[in-house]
Amino acid sequence: QQKVSADSLIEMPFSLEEKKKLDAIADMVEDKMSGWIDDDLIKVTRNDKWLEIEIKSSLLYLSGSAEVEPEAFPVLDKIAAILRNRPNYIQVEGFTDNVPIRSPIFPSNWELSASRAASVVHLFMEDGVAPDRMAEIGYGEYRPVADNATREGRAKNRRVALIVLAEAQPEHAVDTQRESEVR
Repeated sequence: QQKVSADSLIEMPFSLEEKKKLDAIADMVEDKMSGWIDDDLIKVTRNDKWLEIEIKSSLLYLSGSAEVEPEAFPVLDKIAAILRNRPNYIQVEGFTDNVPIRSPIFPSNWELSASRAASVVHLFMEDGVAPDRMAEIGYGEYRPVADNATREGRAKNRRVALIVLAEAQPEHAVDTQRESEVR
């Protein structure tokens, strides 16, 4: 899938109405997820073009697994309920740390991160989010947000990010990390 460059994304026209709708979604997510946000398990970031809901892997999965833990269902169900009847496109992105995984199911962190993102997409679909509004992306260990040399850094790097775009019908996946590096 082709990526939108940071420069072209900055110039994309987003209406004030789209921004207001995205802000309303962000407000609802922050309200419904406040306990998990306070516990540093969920982080919500917003700008004019998208809303990012970052969920720590420890809330969703056991180590080396892409099966969502039952304790995470209420979290994902609440987010899906907010997104279900909205037209916004959703990218579900999976990330891992750099500790190698080699198993028959996951030969590398690429497969693990993609499977984790896909498991969230499947749950959202079961909760009524239209599948044609979602995409899953696995970045493996190649988009760290912290230093993998420490246990704390590796924990920060193991995450799933839900990117809710302002526009309902994007032509391409949006590379949110690269745009944030440009600014």
